[in-house]
Amino acid sequence: MAKFKATSNVVFVVDGKETHFDENVEYDMEVKTADELNAKGELTHPDLSPFFERVDKDDKSAKADK
Repeated sequence: MAKFKATSNVVFVVDGKETHFDENVEYDMEVKTADELNAKGELTHPDLSPFFERVDKDDKSAKADK
């Protein structure tokens, strides 16, 4: 699992259910899932892509430096 921040308000169908994601809210999800949702979003709304940006990569780097 990783933390991703939604870059806009968006609704995706995940496992057959509509799932709402709110802008600037962090979500825990598998990297593969975020990549798949970003790929779907790029097809339908390339001007808003990416919909999810990873936010925990820098945290891990900072902790490793300590």
